[in-house]
Amino acid sequence: MRASVVFLLLCSSLVWGQPIPPTPFELEKKQSLPDSRTIGDYLTTLDTLSPRARLVALGTSAGGRPIQALLLSESPPFLRDFVGEPDKPTVMMFGSQHGNEPSGAEALQRLARELVAGEHPELLHRLNLVLVAMANPDGRDLRRRHNANDDNTNIDYVALQAGETRLLVEALHRFDPDVVFDAHESGIWKRVLTRELGWMTDVEAQFDVGNNPNIDGPLRDYTESKLLPELIARVSEAGLAAVRYRGEITSLDQAVSRGGLGITNLRNYAAMQGRVSILVENRLDNKGGTYATPRNIAERVRKQHLSMLAMLQLVADEAEPLLTVSRRARQQWQSAGAAGRTLWMGMSFDVNRDQPEITLPLVHFADGHQELHRFRNRDAIVTREPVTMAAAYAVTRERERVARWLASHHIAFETILEPRELLADRLEITEVRKQPEAQPGVREKVQPEVMVNREAVTLQRGDLLVPMSQPLAPLAALMLDPRSANALYQEEGWNWLQPGEFPVFPVVEY
Repeated sequence: MRASVVFLLLCSSLVWGQPIPPTPFELEKKQSLPDSRTIGDYLTTLDTLSPRARLVALGTSAGGRPIQALLLSESPPFLRDFVGEPDKPTVMMFGSQHGNEPSGAEALQRLARELVAGEHPELLHRLNLVLVAMANPDGRDLRRRHNANDDNTNIDYVALQAGETRLLVEALHRFDPDVVFDAHESGIWKRVLTRELGWMTDVEAQFDVGNNPNIDGPLRDYTESKLLPELIARVSEAGLAAVRYRGEITSLDQAVSRGGLGITNLRNYAAMQGRVSILVENRLDNKGGTYATPRNIAERVRKQHLSMLAMLQLVADEAEPLLTVSRRARQQWQSAGAAGRTLWMGMSFDVNRDQPEITLPLVHFADGHQELHRFRNRDAIVTREPVTMAAAYAVTRERERVARWLASHHIAFETILEPRELLADRLEITEVRKQPEAQPGVREKVQPEVMVNREAVTLQRGDLLVPMSQPLAPLAALMLDPRSANALYQEEGWNWLQPGEFPVFPVVEY
């Protein structure tokens, strides 16, 4: 209550020319976290104070809390109509998709305050920003990972079961960012690694980019070979030890790889749309430690803020090549395979034969000393079942439900109005194998054995036809094809993978 009163008094004095007020978190001397309503009030204040800011409602969460985007730009057309500029990247930044990782929301508020106050002027001169400080306000207020319906929105980008995920997908199309930045925190205390074996991880900042092998080839090459190494170098030079993302280390005898390959997460989903997509996971400190602020929250926010600033400065410096590769990818996808039309239905991590082992630092829980440990390195991406992009996909089951799902993804489709004959590759599932354990890199629960039969097919009134001539064709194909490890049918509520002729299939000619 005291913080809210002080905050309102500060805001009311702004008309008399007082400086931009601190964030609610800063007002509390970084000793407690404000709730989502207080954060929303603060973003509204920034909107009111600056002609370079505009707060846009995206919708409401499962628990009825507002989800908003704060736009920051020197461009009136961008603020008014969300129109991008030929030579200026649009960067969309998400904080706290997981409610128990709060530092991203605080760092984005701090960044917004600084920009409204005139700090980092070169950034607004060179970039348009869309800041979604609280992607999961339910989790924020409930102090938990998921939303009020217990949905993990962070891995919902195929099924779009949660309203929050649908809102964020809609926002991607509304603002059409060239860059998507997703801020997370990663805990250093693990049940087996720490409690049973006595070690904690020791990573301050780890970064990854879209790594699904079906991402536009030139875009993936640019982000993987140029942008990611440069970002890691800049953050490290700024004093925060940064590395390429290595995933969760939960035991000394496990193998390590990278961030997941599947398109159920925002990083790969956005990259499959043709956007530069970056993940950061900063350190989430142990609950039992002794820090200047609760659970070292002030230091965690500092690290997130530093990571964000380094990313924005790099994007501004890389504007010309970044815009070239990202905007071309959004218009004309080109695979890394032969003739630029190859999709890989299967993928996983395997042993890196060039570097089969890797040495990583761990910290001894009892006395804090650091020690290097060797792990098996399984970060080589292995692909299987290459398929040439079809002319279209036909859908003959639960057509209204699929139509709503396609529309939520902004994937174009046609509803057949009268019987139409076409040449298709009918897919017959001959066997469905339940995976004994999760495949490294993807959430493939079952794997179908599929036989392909090319034949003439007659679509009936009400069937759907999804053309592969559209920009989102590779994304649509990976989600619709039952052979794909990223297929919709791997998701809860879509268990269509049963022996027999499959109701969704590629169309060769129509």
